[in-house]
Amino acid sequence: MGDSALILQRLAALLVRTMRAQIELAGHVMTGSLRDSIESKIEVTASTATISILLNDYGLALDGGVPPDRIPFDFIPPYRGGKSDYIEGLKRFAELKLGANDEKEALSIAFAIANKHKRVGLPVGGPSEFIQKTIDATELEITKAVEEYSEIVFGVMIDNFIQTIAA
Repeated sequence: MGDSALILQRLAALLVRTMRAQIELAGHVMTGSLRDSIESKIEVTASTATISILLNDYGLALDGGVPPDRIPFDFIPPYRGGKSDYIEGLKRFAELKLGANDEKEALSIAFAIANKHKRVGLPVGGPSEFIQKTIDATELEITKAVEEYSEIVFGVMIDNFIQTIAA
């Protein structure tokens, strides 16, 4: 493994660790699913190097928030009935986080939370912005890694250019 690959791997690991910590600081750890879903993917081509940080889709809603008009719920009774992934998720939240003891209580809490989301958005406290906080917390390390990586890659490019001219 070359020095440039090691730089990318170290930076990716730092970003994953920092984002997991930011998620915990924001209080988004109930089952650990979101925190544990975070992983990195490194892609290198002849002209680019990209570190992607992947996480469960709902993490983006917690990070950036969801405005009230995008909440998939109509709080004006009578409710349509049937199953909604959104309501089912809130019901599970009521059971796990709030200790709802039976299905009827959990469903009642889920609808109360959905009504609140429909009025103020999600999360109720506003976007947690853990992605931006991760970038802010690692800004110096990101800059240093980019500089080190660029120095190695440009050095190789210059060496190859010189060898081509000399040949």
